[in-house]
Amino acid sequence: MKYLGGKNNIGKYIAEFLKQQVPSDKVKGYLEPFCGSLGVTVHMTDEYKVKAGDSHPDLIQLWKEVQSGEFKIPRTMSEKRWLKIKDMKSPSALKAFAGFGCSFAGKFFGGYAQKYTNGKNENFLRAAQNSIKKIQPKIQNVTFKCIDYKRWRPHGYLIYCDPPYAAVNFEIKYRKTTKKYDTFNQKEFWNTMRKWSKDNYVFISEVKAPPDFVNIWSKSVYRSASQSSKTRYKSKHTKKYNTEKLFVHKSSTLLK
Repeated sequence: MKYLGGKNNIGKYIAEFLKQQVPSDKVKGYLEPFCGSLGVTVHMTDEYKVKAGDSHPDLIQLWKEVQSGEFKIPRTMSEKRWLKIKDMKSPSALKAFAGFGCSFAGKFFGGYAQKYTNGKNENFLRAAQNSIKKIQPKIQNVTFKCIDYKRWRPHGYLIYCDPPYAAVNFEIKYRKTTKKYDTFNQKEFWNTMRKWSKDNYVFISEVKAPPDFVNIWSKSVYRSASQSSKTRYKSKHTKKYNTEKLFVHKSSTLLK
């Protein structure tokens, strides 16, 4: 399912690396505090006891209902219905499905996606439907929680964090709830990562990190909202590739 900043295209590579570094018999389980579209999560459930969280109530409601089989995948999605769903009360699984899966670039109700095909043979609803069907059998043993990442108290876990990226040119707005956007506190986040790294194996996806964090893995990836070769690089500010990096704290035993 399309999701702004999701790891669907690179998740399996990140998961493979995490498994190589920290086998399941070395930890209590796997924790992903910013689970998003489950791009990495679904590749970890075969070997680890998995806990996944996000602060977005609609998104977690969706994964819980997909997991239980309760969620009924919409067969149609017109713009009129999409707008009606936007005004539904939260938490709502349907709201998450429409808000992310049927919206431009996977940005929560960032525009009705089917309007932006530019004549291409794309069906965003069908893509979201297929994604949900593929995810459902892979998350049966996952514990989902709608929770702010700072409220976790992990000890002895393999942890992968994919937080909102730090702003480069413009301040990045982060949706903490379904009602408003806020800025993501980077300083608070890295301080939390330092604390967690004392008795967990913590990996962070970011473009850059404070000097006491070490880049332990990287891979060139597309991070464009558009996957069309005709539109992907039209902006002079857009690079062909971005480098996805994983960081660990310098105190990590993985560096010794």
